[in-house]
Amino acid sequence: MNWPATLIGLAGSLMTVLGSIHLLYTLRGQRLEPTDPALIAAMRRTPMHITRETDMWRAWLGFNASHSLGAIGFGTLLVGVATSDARLFANHPLLAIWALLMVAGYLWIARTCWFSVPRRGLLIALCLLVTGLLALLLS
Repeated sequence: MNWPATLIGLAGSLMTVLGSIHLLYTLRGQRLEPTDPALIAAMRRTPMHITRETDMWRAWLGFNASHSLGAIGFGTLLVGVATSDARLFANHPLLAIWALLMVAGYLWIARTCWFSVPRRGLLIALCLLVTGLLALLLS
């Protein structure tokens, strides 16, 4: 694998790792649970306006799990393209723009809603991706 592809693959790997850790924390342990047990109880007994088929707690778990799968899938796709034919990013600029917007979007959400660890990881992923794409276009 060449240098630009390696950088793009590392960005994708980092996204996959962050998504996997998030999924693990969603399904196991208390890391993503509110610290107030009364809030969890309130979420479990509060249905959503859109439907009474679920409650806010199950929706919270589902939102977090599906968000994790999105990051894992996106990261895996970046790794797959980087390892098979990174020139696809140069040959299809919309693919490169989409990848940049995805990582930048995750970073924006991290800066707005999350905490320092995912924010730092996403900033590193974005830097790796930008550097890899620039190196690819300049090669």
